[in-house]
Amino acid sequence: MQNEVNRFPTSDTTKWRGAEKGKTKRKKANQAGRPTATELERRKARVMQVATDLFVQRGFAATSLVDIARGAGVATRTLYQHFGDKEAIFREVIFARDVGEALQRPIVEADDTLFTALRRAGQYGYAVVYRDQSIGLMRLMIAESNRFPEFMTSVAVSIFARFQRNFAKLFEALEDAKLLPPGDHARSAVLFSDFLLGSKPIMTYTNWSAVAPSAEDLEERVDLFILGRFGSTVARTARTRKAKLPAAPQPD
Repeated sequence: MQNEVNRFPTSDTTKWRGAEKGKTKRKKANQAGRPTATELERRKARVMQVATDLFVQRGFAATSLVDIARGAGVATRTLYQHFGDKEAIFREVIFARDVGEALQRPIVEADDTLFTALRRAGQYGYAVVYRDQSIGLMRLMIAESNRFPEFMTSVAVSIFARFQRNFAKLFEALEDAKLLPPGDHARSAVLFSDFLLGSKPIMTYTNWSAVAPSAEDLEERVDLFILGRFGSTVARTARTRKAKLPAAPQPD
């Protein structure tokens, strides 16, 4: 009995096999052309950076999806597919300001004194507030607050709540390290952040002043805060008394 393929004339058989071969090749080519998960993440990161830069430089109204797509080297339909419209991208940019590029929160380290721990916390606070991208995005949030009032309010509240929560955790750790007496650490965190930053952030964000606090200014504020919040007894040993950290658990 003849093989099924032999029922086709020779020329037809060749064409059929060629068509099947071409079909297989096209399928493989399409699979090879799909971006990997890593490539997709890289493209998204590029879009976010370009969108952030354009919104900061031009504002919401003067930035178009075409501008973002061109700057990121992607098609406009790609933006719609992965982000949505311009407002959705804008919200994503502001949301990334809230949760992205987070600096490591301050902790109590071996050989810390109360002064060195709080000075490092102050450096963390200044880094969060005075980074170039932080300044640019905060200015953008202020400029667009009338366009997106509820959204901007929720983001701002979230930013400062997390900022103060990180300070509160530090004060709790300072108590555990025997550098502070028991107390209302959440309240200490609010007072510390207010005293540390003062009016300088709003002066910077409104472009009325571009001078960041100096190292000497930070140290003076830390000394004054310790004395005012915890009293002279704690202040006397704030630069000499070392943290007593709990022993690390031994491996089984």
